[in-house]
Amino acid sequence: MNISIVNGKGGVGKSTVAINLAGALSKHKVKVLLIDADPQGTIIGWLEARRSQEADKIKSDNLRITPQPWSAADLSANFAAEARSADFTIIDCGPANGKIERAALALSDYAIIPVTPSPYDIRSARTTIDLIRTGKEEAGLLVKAFLLASRKVVGTSIGEDIREALKVFELPIFKTEICQRVALCEAGIVGQTIHEYAPGSHAAEEFEKLAEEVLKWKKQN
Repeated sequence: MNISIVNGKGGVGKSTVAINLAGALSKHKVKVLLIDADPQGTIIGWLEARRSQEADKIKSDNLRITPQPWSAADLSANFAAEARSADFTIIDCGPANGKIERAALALSDYAIIPVTPSPYDIRSARTTIDLIRTGKEEAGLLVKAFLLASRKVVGTSIGEDIREALKVFELPIFKTEICQRVALCEAGIVGQTIHEYAPGSHAAEEFEKLAEEVLKWKKQN
């Protein structure tokens, strides 16, 4: 199963979602391939920090990560061979790069669109949603899009209202919401998934619930 993490807006937590969803899925004894298709190389930076960690701190045996960012051409040329042995392939797409997004979406069964509880970011999600809908109409894309509340600030009115705001897009919304947590930032700095860095944390629990929702897709297919 192939999943793209997409949103043309930067700063919505795409790489955080990609890394930690991949880590959470790998705990369920499925093989996961994580592809960095962001020209900024966020996941590659995380991977470099990860390589400096002691072996006992790295517990995602079923997680494989591409060692350099992929372009749209790389996705077209290399995806089939690299993804063949994976149960789940997760593609982290960078902001405002329609060419990479279109290539990733063409290869994907599902698209996860992280959206933060900001009026500006909610409106900007429209561009990505329109890209998917146009692809379905004009190019026959089969990808199914889901919205994910990301970087939600607990205890704020705008955070509590995000689900209602997302309903305007008429797309399925994950029950799980990913909150803004210090532990996620700290885990990223040291190159660990949240389940490796803080396995008993609220952040780890949120990503475990997200993984459980994604695993249901596999059972339905």
